[in-house]
Amino acid sequence: MSIYTDQSDQRTADVVSEAALIQLQHSPYRAIRRISCRFDDGILTLVGRVPTFHHKQLAQTAVASVDGVNQVDNRIEVS
Repeated sequence: MSIYTDQSDQRTADVVSEAALIQLQHSPYRAIRRISCRFDDGILTLVGRVPTFHHKQLAQTAVASVDGVNQVDNRIEVS
């Protein structure tokens, strides 16, 4: 794989991650605004802690429709 493809893939990952973060940060639910994410090869991984299972599901739903996301790996912990 060329360095140009790697750079392009990284830019794409950054754009998708940023779009997902914007979705989370604009949520009316404060608990999911602190969730972080990373994107790789069509999979968006969510990481963080929320107080309820409902918040965990809300975060997943908020990012599922972001362009480029084929799958959400929800690793959010409920505490």
